[in-house]
Amino acid sequence: MSSTARTRVIVVGGGAWGLPAALQLQDRGCAVTLLERFEPSGPYASNGGSSRLWRLADTQVWRSRAMLGTLEAMERLGDRLGSPVFRRTGLVWRDDLSLPATAEALDSIGQRYDRVAAESVGDVFPGLRPDGRDALFVEQGGVVLADRLLRGALEAFIARGGDYRPHTRVVRIAPGAESARVELADGSSLVGDQVLLAAGPGTAELLPGLDLALPLKPYIEQVVYLGDPAAAPPAPDLPGLVDCPIGDAPGIYAMSNGELGYKVGLDHPLRPLAGGTLGEDLDRTPDPERTEAIRARVARDLTAIAPRVLGAQVCTWTDSGDGDFTIGRVHPAVVLACGDSGEGFKYAAFMGEYLADLVAGGSGDPEFQEHWDPRRFGARTAPREHFDSIGRH
Repeated sequence: MSSTARTRVIVVGGGAWGLPAALQLQDRGCAVTLLERFEPSGPYASNGGSSRLWRLADTQVWRSRAMLGTLEAMERLGDRLGSPVFRRTGLVWRDDLSLPATAEALDSIGQRYDRVAAESVGDVFPGLRPDGRDALFVEQGGVVLADRLLRGALEAFIARGGDYRPHTRVVRIAPGAESARVELADGSSLVGDQVLLAAGPGTAELLPGLDLALPLKPYIEQVVYLGDPAAAPPAPDLPGLVDCPIGDAPGIYAMSNGELGYKVGLDHPLRPLAGGTLGEDLDRTPDPERTEAIRARVARDLTAIAPRVLGAQVCTWTDSGDGDFTIGRVHPAVVLACGDSGEGFKYAAFMGEYLADLVAGGSGDPEFQEHWDPRRFGARTAPREHFDSIGRH
């Protein structure tokens, strides 16, 4: 596909991966139609909220290399949109089991970090209660400015001539040798030379049309915003935090979120989505017990933050079956991108470029595709019952 070809591309899903990819394809000269069942950043979007934790730290070298690529891609996307989509805050990664592998992965990609003794964690994260475990402080950590990224990408896509269709539900994708037909809930259909399927938890219901089954399992997740409502901002500008599981207690992930307070999530979903797909499971009501569990955890472990609940939010993520993404060409005219495993926004800017390259006929990074290839599951199509906790991948 040349940069000047008016190849017709249909992108199904206007979220963290589909929307940046649609903009990239539009910039490369394709005629792009972006179909979104709801709307970007709406109440049913995956991984809701205005910020997402970005961490360079990981236990595996290849994932750390991919993560480093996301930082460079966020800089390019920020330049394209005229506004940064990433803010560096630093990150504290605390654990016992995963710390050596995380340090080794950071060493392998030449990224600096500081080792923090268990009794000194409060020096790098004010108010963090010591619990006997050492930590790493990674200066490159921060937050993805998710709302800014989505709004900016959508405005740029439309300004560039993109065809954006919100509140449009796709019910089937029927691929052919040289094109694919996308059938809509209203009975109409569209035909594209290429289709990118990036529909988050709605992906599973579209796989039968592709004669494909994958071990996907979407979950409902909840985050809570905490701080002092009389303060401005309501919480201090602290680093991001990955507090890995200890004993039977699940880990937490947390990040600054400006005027909304400090954002904290428990590394344990509320429940799976009904039927194993988005379907009509649209209840996004926060659970009071989960809210209180997170508030109590903050009161105990993050003592610099006022343990006052300022808001709660429910969103979705999709386990891929092994914790790695499921990305690749599944038909001559269809590229699949699903199974975000809770890390979709960490890779949003990167996936805009990466998926556009795949749609254009590229083969992707060989090491990444070894882990992301949809065919890696073989005949294993049943979702797994348990997912990887933070630091245990």
